[in-house]
Amino acid sequence: MVCGRTHKALAILSLLLMGWAAAGRAAQDPRHLPLPVRVVLSQVYPLMQKKDYSRAVERLLAFQARGGPAPPAGTADPKGYHHPEIYYTLGNCYLLQGRHPQAVAAYSQAVSRNPKHTYAWLNLAKAYYEGKSYAEAARCFERAYESSPERNPEHLYLAAAAQLMAGRHAQSIALFERLLAAHPQAVQPEWKEYLVHALLAANRPRRALPYIRQLAETYTGEKQMQWQEILLYQYVQLGMSAQALSLARTLTEKAPTTAKWWKALAHIQLNAGRNEEALAALIIYSFLTPLSREESQLLADLSLQVGIPRKAVPLYESCLREKRDKEVLQRLIYAYRRLGRSDAALARLDRFAPKPDDDPELLMLKAELLYDLKEYHRAAAVFRRAAQVEGNHAGRAWLMAGYAAWQAQDLEAGRQSFARAARYPGERKTALSVLRQIQTEAP
Repeated sequence: MVCGRTHKALAILSLLLMGWAAAGRAAQDPRHLPLPVRVVLSQVYPLMQKKDYSRAVERLLAFQARGGPAPPAGTADPKGYHHPEIYYTLGNCYLLQGRHPQAVAAYSQAVSRNPKHTYAWLNLAKAYYEGKSYAEAARCFERAYESSPERNPEHLYLAAAAQLMAGRHAQSIALFERLLAAHPQAVQPEWKEYLVHALLAANRPRRALPYIRQLAETYTGEKQMQWQEILLYQYVQLGMSAQALSLARTLTEKAPTTAKWWKALAHIQLNAGRNEEALAALIIYSFLTPLSREESQLLADLSLQVGIPRKAVPLYESCLREKRDKEVLQRLIYAYRRLGRSDAALARLDRFAPKPDDDPELLMLKAELLYDLKEYHRAAAVFRRAAQVEGNHAGRAWLMAGYAAWQAQDLEAGRQSFARAARYPGERKTALSVLRQIQTEAP
């Protein structure tokens, strides 16, 4: 955004500057020029108006050649063979041809002979800019500002913008601050945008906040929303929770049908640990715009966390139909179990993970569901299968296999499973205790 708009601003000014050359006018009052200079310029301007820049350049170079080598700046040149206006006009011809190095050389001669030649400084800045020498362009825009009695604030702004283009953020900020101090009434909102970009790029977001607030208040429509969003983002990034929450609430009140504000409010509430408020905001958001898969999962997670598993179930299932995901499946199973629907949970597990044999977590989950449903023989078999897959779950899997077999009245299978569980430190005490109990119950 910065580069595009800065380039646009410079291009507009360049067209204005080139109007001097195209219209056939000298930047300096012709009455103050030596007669030979006035004569050659009167011959060159018609050529420039016809866009015959090559012949114009030939005429100017031939005129300079008549005067011999260029004398040092500040020495006598009564006939003006190397007058600043000759170099300025020569630079214009080169610039209009897109010959930037030659334009830079000509304009540089013009300003060395007349440091107060504002238009030469401006066109030198343009030549540097179009050659992508942004720092040099900035220097020349600043010199143009300083060389003019009127002190045009736009020139200082362009110097700051060019420094921003050059990635020289500190220098850009310094120029913007100089501009604000010298011409506070002339500063346009768009200029403040570039100051904000410079401050953010320089990692000075708190210094940028006042300008972001001003822009959010000044603009209307889409641009206002853009800067409101930037302000909200900065509040969140800076940990200014109270300001972020206040702004998000204000935005939802003023524009209740704008989905992005409800989404922002939901995330701010979520970051603050207010899950119920976050859920309420996200539900309103879901009424205003279709949810992405990630947003649907978040809505489901919040519903589950605040104790509304019935709301979470269809959202998780929708996510799983779009993309199989083990974590989402586990949460769906948990939601169903919260509803007392282990049968439905088992059906969904078989549907979305029909072959869980290589995944001990899913095997354990399936066995637990079978245990919930009192299908103890099947549960014991699945627990044993899970125990045979390497992992930290093995001890618990053997322990649960023992319990399932015990419930199924298969005492021998239970003894074997508890004996295997006793080999694991975490389950040893419990397994041995159950084995003693089984021993006393044995016929």
